[in-house]
Amino acid sequence: MTVKHATFTLERVYTAPPERVFAAWADPAAKAGWFAVPGGGHSLDFRVGGREVTSGPPDDGKRMTADSHYEDIVENERIVYGTKLSAKGVLATVSVTTILFEAEAGGTRLTLIEQGTFLDGHEEPAWREQGTGDWLDKLGKALSE
Repeated sequence: MTVKHATFTLERVYTAPPERVFAAWADPAAKAGWFAVPGGGHSLDFRVGGREVTSGPPDDGKRMTADSHYEDIVENERIVYGTKLSAKGVLATVSVTTILFEAEAGGTRLTLIEQGTFLDGHEEPAWREQGTGDWLDKLGKALSE
């Protein structure tokens, strides 16, 4: 049995105001458009104490589910949530994520900090960082449409 701990920080600058970038996280339909896995499930109750559940398509063989709980939300400024990621019903990671939205000339600087505990080799920190970066890039594409 192994446990790895890792923290990473990702930054993106979007050419949209903080209110619009924040709304892309808060609105269930908008978030599903850039965050949900094609063919997978997604539900979002965006409020302090609310829950977000994302799952992969049922036929992908991995049966991955991310179950997040929102702990802190400051409109247009900050989101903090905890996530448990399971694969085939086995807990793979537990993490805390903080997202900061800062106005910047012509747009928004988004900073995402994730602190994770990775269990028994079911997921590697580098895989999580790459995947998180990929969906931040998808967010950028959604905001430019």
